[in-house]
Amino acid sequence: MTAAWMVRAGRDGEREDAALHEGLAIAGWPELGDLSTIETRAELRDLVRNAYPDRSSAVVANWTGQLWRFINRIKVDDLLVVPLRRREQLAIGKVCGGYEYRADAPLGFRHVRPVTWLRTDVSRSAVLPDLHSSMGSLLTVFELRRHDAVRRITHLAEHGADPGRDPGEAGENTFATRDELLDRAGDEGASSAPRLSIRDFLGMWNAGRRTAGVVAEIEADLSDRGLTTRPPFTEGWIDNMIELVPVSVEPEPDAVRPVENPRIPPPAEAVAAEDLPPVSLRIGDLESANRSVQSVSADDTLAAAITHMLAHDYSQLAVFDAFGGVRAVSWESIAKAHLANREATLHEATVAVRVVDHDADLLAQVDEIYKVGYVLVRGQDDGAITGIVTTADLTQQFATMARPVALIEEIERRLRRRVDEVFTLDEIRGASMKPNKTNSAADLTLGAYEHLLKPEDVFRRLRWRLDQQLFLNALKAVRHIRNDLMHFSTDPLTPDQLQAIGGLVNMLRTVDPRP
Repeated sequence: MTAAWMVRAGRDGEREDAALHEGLAIAGWPELGDLSTIETRAELRDLVRNAYPDRSSAVVANWTGQLWRFINRIKVDDLLVVPLRRREQLAIGKVCGGYEYRADAPLGFRHVRPVTWLRTDVSRSAVLPDLHSSMGSLLTVFELRRHDAVRRITHLAEHGADPGRDPGEAGENTFATRDELLDRAGDEGASSAPRLSIRDFLGMWNAGRRTAGVVAEIEADLSDRGLTTRPPFTEGWIDNMIELVPVSVEPEPDAVRPVENPRIPPPAEAVAAEDLPPVSLRIGDLESANRSVQSVSADDTLAAAITHMLAHDYSQLAVFDAFGGVRAVSWESIAKAHLANREATLHEATVAVRVVDHDADLLAQVDEIYKVGYVLVRGQDDGAITGIVTTADLTQQFATMARPVALIEEIERRLRRRVDEVFTLDEIRGASMKPNKTNSAADLTLGAYEHLLKPEDVFRRLRWRLDQQLFLNALKAVRHIRNDLMHFSTDPLTPDQLQAIGGLVNMLRTVDPRP
């Protein structure tokens, strides 16, 4: 099927005249030589990495994807759109040949595809907003897939006007879908970058937690659009805010990095999934490390500090001085100060406090937190204090992570006990993927229980007064959640996931109240 592509003619339109006069789509990347012998994307990625060793893995992946489209995915007879920056117009043509390398052309003009221009004077104002938004990506080479693009671009080439989306086509949501979010993030005309919480961002991919698979999928989609998040969506508490920003468009022949710092990445470059540190619990993953810290000034009175602590039921407060230094006051430090001096001041009741970085290993801080009762957390960007982690926060984190695991284990034990009571070993083995290694219901997976209890007459043998289909739906939902839990993530389960687990536990406790 015919596809539609956009190939930009340079950041400032420097390739426009050559493209129109010579009937070409022209890509940049001047440091790369002839790509006509490239057979695999991996081979292309190695060439890009070698040509641009100072670029991050995310940028290398992004540029590899664009070049792979240009030399491989764009097919003869596909539609091609080139925005003409100097004319505020669009050129629309059809691709009429494969990839060519022109060794005698100037740098930045050597990677080309022949094009037969259908029209070179389409006014940008003729394109309706929804299709125009799809054209807003900062990438040099990308496909125009949404909003009935192929038919509408064909009509633009023939008539110079955008007919709009076919009324017979399925409509799209007016609110931000994943594609709309990514389109807006890549729109060079947008007044600001999209900003949303990590939790809402994950929701665009129908995910609730940052497992390795989810992170890899999102990183691939962002890379494909030339986008990243700032700060990285892989870091921090799940309700922290991030914004979507472009990674890098294409290298400019005259844009050379300073020799003295050749490996300093540009500010917008992304952290690729493969570059992320090993997944571990970091102190910044706790909600309390990302909440505003209640504090008093070093010039305040001890009475003011005590009043704040009583009013908010705090065990400690941060104390900031005029020079940005931080100490702490706690009930313990107040008691010790009063033992030495009944008229102790706030200064005499404050003590040194440990401040740890946002990305510090949480497990390495546990002993200190339990010994002292708390640590302050320093933010990623400006070094400001962003939160306080206490022994109560550690207890809450443990409960958050351990509770769903314990409840799922209870579900499995209750199912196991009843199935062993009702069914023969041969029947149990019949539901197992490994019958020769199955000696009791303890060897069944949750999926095997679904298979065993699917026949209506079999389910009735349990003597549970439950709706069979609703029960099996609940069991299936918990099976998916259990599989999700097996992929480590510091993010908590969603309320819906917790409700699904709790609901099934409640069913089983009710029909079989034995402990």
